[in-house]
Amino acid sequence: MIDVMIIAYNEALNLPHCLRSLQGGDWIRRTFVIDSGSNDGTQDIAKAHGAEVIHHEWEGYARQKNWGLRNLPFESEWVLILDADEVVTSELREEIRKRTSGDPAHVAENGFFINRLTIFLGRPIRHCGFFPSWNMRLFKRGKAHYEDRVVHEHMIIDNPTGFIQGHMLHEDRRGIEHYVAKHNRYSTLEAGAIFAEREEATRGPSATAPNLTKDTRFRRWLKRNVMPRAPFPGLWRFIYMYVFRLGFLDGRAGLEFCRFISGYDALVALKLKELNRLAKSGELERLRRQRKPDPSGLAVREGEAHVVDASQGRSSRTAPASPSSEPVPPVEQLQPEASPWSLKEKIFRAVWMLVGKPIFRLSFHNWYGFRAWLLRLFGAKIGKDVRLRPSVNVEIPWNLDIRDGATVGDYAILYGLGTITIGERTIVSQYAHLCAGTHDFTDRRFPLLRDPIEIGPDAWVGADAFVGPNVHVGRLAVLGARSSTYKDLAPGMVYVGNPAKPLKERVLQ
Repeated sequence: MIDVMIIAYNEALNLPHCLRSLQGGDWIRRTFVIDSGSNDGTQDIAKAHGAEVIHHEWEGYARQKNWGLRNLPFESEWVLILDADEVVTSELREEIRKRTSGDPAHVAENGFFINRLTIFLGRPIRHCGFFPSWNMRLFKRGKAHYEDRVVHEHMIIDNPTGFIQGHMLHEDRRGIEHYVAKHNRYSTLEAGAIFAEREEATRGPSATAPNLTKDTRFRRWLKRNVMPRAPFPGLWRFIYMYVFRLGFLDGRAGLEFCRFISGYDALVALKLKELNRLAKSGELERLRRQRKPDPSGLAVREGEAHVVDASQGRSSRTAPASPSSEPVPPVEQLQPEASPWSLKEKIFRAVWMLVGKPIFRLSFHNWYGFRAWLLRLFGAKIGKDVRLRPSVNVEIPWNLDIRDGATVGDYAILYGLGTITIGERTIVSQYAHLCAGTHDFTDRRFPLLRDPIEIGPDAWVGADAFVGPNVHVGRLAVLGARSSTYKDLAPGMVYVGNPAKPLKERVLQ
């Protein structure tokens, strides 16, 4: 016999179908429903179907389940975890009964993956890359727990594991409006999770659930490394699902499902870009400090800003800013100038963003010659033996002049609104930002100023350092990690701080 655990919040439309699929026969010992404050009668429905209801405040998907695995009074040696919108088919029920009827010590596997079939618009989705969809749900008590991930969490379990015949049905009966709202919330959580994982990756390798399927590992790799860089991520996901994974065979439901999931990926990519923007500007850290806990992670009240705490991957809220107590002198509204770019420049920039930049970023890490050739194709002056990493963010390549033997590290930004010159053998480290452009804030038209940057030979711009427009960095000068300079740096000197100040002379051995 087995014990069943279900987490629920306002699942009155789904839960009866789930619980009815568990009835019949003597294969279930106890069914636990962990409710986080439903107000639609979910608790009464669960009790009416013989389930035991336990209230626990919402902690997040993985943490809610892990709390149940640690604290519920399971009696059986096997545990089955279901979502409230899932139904166990009769075939799967019989297979589970066979697998769990004997002595657990005689079963080599510690857990079994169960296949899940999604129902969308009343039709089964048997293609689109969503079927088969293997999920670790049946396991020996005490042998498994969930990875600490805020959404699309997977189970960590000791090997060996196996696969079980039959499948469960996944259908949310609360309607398309709820489905859209739920996936909008999921996209916020997933963007935060990807952002946090990428931050963690810069600090070293991280632990990953060892039993993830190859498809799951590949999807996560794509979302971390390709989706943030590729143009139109939703379009590529649609083509993959509808064409390469034969989504068209699922008829109209398959078409709409592919459109929906591709829109979800586009939302994740958009929110991830917003997180990157907030992080670079320092706004994300300020919002983290000001955030107010939101236990449910679901509600955003009117007048409050919705922000992802990427360090936790959770949704949170920040109160609207209170007006300053100091009077602000009245000023006329800025009237920014129209686009300063010519039609020719706009076309070239569009071609670079849509074609050149994706090819640059997706090239293999050691294809330095290929990336140099690609930049030259777009008008850059690139010398011999120049080493640019594929994650370098190049804006307007024809304003680049990189001399022989120079190196530019991962995720460095070459924001070439004006010309950027990098001298021979100079090193620009990872995450450094060379910004050859600004705006005249004293002019109501806020015109763009394309002031150049020149880095002399044999210089070093440290990790995460910033070089502002109209700055000349002298030969052999060093700008320390996370330092910022808005003025010229003298040759042969080491500078640190924000703004950077001379520390000592650079002495070469």
